[in-house]
Amino acid sequence: MRKLLFFNRQSIVLTWLISYIVILLLPVVIGLLLYFESNRTLKEEIQQANDSLLKQVREVMDNQFKAMEQLNFEITWNVNLQELLYSNKYEAFPKDYRYDTYQIARTLAQYKTSYPLIDSFYIYLNKDQSVILPSTVRTTEFAYETLHKNNKWSYNSWQLMMTQPNFKGFIPITRIAEDNSLQKSVAYISTYPLDHGQPSATNVIMVDQSRILSAIQNMEVFNEGHVLILNEFNTVLASNSEIAMPATFPYDKLIANPNFNYTAPNGDEYEVFSIQSPRSKLKYVSIMPSAIYWQKASHVRNLTYLSMLISLLGGGILTLFFLRRNYHPVRRLVQAFAKKEVLQSANRFNEFHFIQEAVNHTLDEMADFKSKMEQQRHIVRSHFVEKLLRGKLDGRIPVAEALTTFEMKLDRKQFAVMLFVVDKSETFFERVTLSTEEEKWKLLHFIVSNVVEELLSAQHRGYAAEIDDSLACLVNLTMEDEQSAKNELVRIADEARQFLASTYGINLTISISSTYEHIQFVPQAFLEALDAMTYKLVVGDADILAYPDLIAHTACDNPSGYYYPMQLEQQLLNAAKFGELTEAQHIINEILDRNFQDAGSSIAMTRLLLQNMLSTLMTCLNDTGGLQESFFIRHPKQVERLLQSKSKDEIKQQLSEMLELVCAHTVSKRQHAQTLTKQKAMQQLVDQVNSYIEHNYADANLNVSMIGSHFDRKATYLSKLFKDHAGEGLLDRINKVRIEKSKQLLMQEEQSVGDAAYGVGFNDINAFIRVFKKVEGITPGKYKELVEQR
Repeated sequence: MRKLLFFNRQSIVLTWLISYIVILLLPVVIGLLLYFESNRTLKEEIQQANDSLLKQVREVMDNQFKAMEQLNFEITWNVNLQELLYSNKYEAFPKDYRYDTYQIARTLAQYKTSYPLIDSFYIYLNKDQSVILPSTVRTTEFAYETLHKNNKWSYNSWQLMMTQPNFKGFIPITRIAEDNSLQKSVAYISTYPLDHGQPSATNVIMVDQSRILSAIQNMEVFNEGHVLILNEFNTVLASNSEIAMPATFPYDKLIANPNFNYTAPNGDEYEVFSIQSPRSKLKYVSIMPSAIYWQKASHVRNLTYLSMLISLLGGGILTLFFLRRNYHPVRRLVQAFAKKEVLQSANRFNEFHFIQEAVNHTLDEMADFKSKMEQQRHIVRSHFVEKLLRGKLDGRIPVAEALTTFEMKLDRKQFAVMLFVVDKSETFFERVTLSTEEEKWKLLHFIVSNVVEELLSAQHRGYAAEIDDSLACLVNLTMEDEQSAKNELVRIADEARQFLASTYGINLTISISSTYEHIQFVPQAFLEALDAMTYKLVVGDADILAYPDLIAHTACDNPSGYYYPMQLEQQLLNAAKFGELTEAQHIINEILDRNFQDAGSSIAMTRLLLQNMLSTLMTCLNDTGGLQESFFIRHPKQVERLLQSKSKDEIKQQLSEMLELVCAHTVSKRQHAQTLTKQKAMQQLVDQVNSYIEHNYADANLNVSMIGSHFDRKATYLSKLFKDHAGEGLLDRINKVRIEKSKQLLMQEEQSVGDAAYGVGFNDINAFIRVFKKVEGITPGKYKELVEQR
């Protein structure tokens, strides 16, 4: 048999071998996929990284260049300069010309303080061949000597640049720094309108390349390549490399194709990435050696080949080892089952099918046997419990022996009986779709029995049995005294009743007997439970009836009615109407004490008394403004709990709770109007403040003090009122509105981070970035990048 099982085509050995081979080949397939995808993935990652870093450089540098353009704008439209260039007053007052030029020089000195990131700037005056610098005026020759003199740029070349008609843009330039060293710079040159064929003046604003290079150092470290900033004529304004670009570099491809391969004349290959500035004609270019890309791809390829080789060798060895080891226990199981019986699948020689069929056959036999035994045991035990409750046990069989036979343990101190009668359970019968009414009742009794026995088994013991149309349960309790035992039975009965009603729609009336300390009194307890069940005609359906309580109530029936004079009713009405809770509770306690003293009242009279007192409270609600309907809608169970009270203390507690609610209504009604008025005023103030912020968010001076001054309130007090009512401070609200408006600006392609910052009232772009990240969790540059990628 061993040889047949091992070499049969349906044997599990063949299945395992195929499975192991498939698993072994999986790393090989993954390695191949990894190899084919690695080149594309690495290239995409490099492109994304370069694009992201270029955008960061563009963001920073566009703000720098914008500052240069803004300074040019302020100089160009300076009133004194406009008058100097285009006014006719110097024909009458020629001596004022020199004075006015020095006044303009002083103004430029103020601009230098306002623009600390600008390294140098001046105004070239073509009219009198002079240059206006911050704080001084020089001749053109002297200005050239001190600002630009070098072997590569002559005085004539400089003059030609200054006198270009209608020129405005960025160019590379060399300037002489304060330490007399030559600094490579980027200059923004803007000429004024022509006068006799030449510009009347030219603005020159310069920023050293060292400032720009500090912003692109991270790019150099990342890709070991070159980063360039080009103007509209493809002239290199700034570069992180001293090596000049080859003359054959295809600048014309930068606009049409932002990513392409370039082969230098010496044979080196490069990956070129470029982006265009959205607000100017500048281009930002990154040139990365292709060798870096292929070096990483080769490393990944080698790792892939190595992992494939290790997987094949190690997997083959492990396959043979585990195949032999795992088959031995399966073979022994098959031989064990084959010795006992021959099943239908015995000739197929599939080990798992053989074992499964054998196990299923055995389990089916065991389950069938256990089910039959359980059914018989339950029926016989139920019959035994019924005889025990009725006191009709066969005296020839000891009770202890019978309990052992039916696996029943009655080893607790107290004995009692609970009786369950079903009331109004149409919902349950509608949900059950069994064929006959008898089957529905059997299911209902089965559910009730299981729920009750489960609740009792937590601390006690309980055994249920069907008797006639009801369900009786023998309870064996662990309680020490009779009162504690009664309270525990009431608790369990109430929990069972509520669970069955809410879960299954089964409504029960439950009666509880007195507790006894010996099993011989169980028949007496059963009779007491039957007697208590008959009392449901007095208290109504779906209730819990405790025999000891019913005996006490029956003994103190008072045929004379109850005590509730009109004078006390009026006093209670007045006290509740004016919200005097202490006085009202004192009156209620007096009424209840008088009715429950000595002889007391019957249950029926007590219900009438409670209904009359409820009528008084309802009258109070009507007199204080018609709140009766809304009160009972908000507290639907309050009246029900009061009428179902089972003791004097519980009635006092329920009436006290209801009285507290009624008094709270009467007090709150007087305060309601004042509260609404105050809330309306506060909401109106908050709305006005929000509206003022919405209309003035672009004002750089907008702050808490400005808002407090506008509304003629102290700023701290107004901020506290706003935060208490709106849940946020005024400064937080201002920042949120500004950030929301800036997000709308950042969605526009032509708007930079700086534009958005100044557009919503921030003077400092760093403060804007800090606030934006605090509110949104990311920087504005990252947000704009995410918006552009959508």
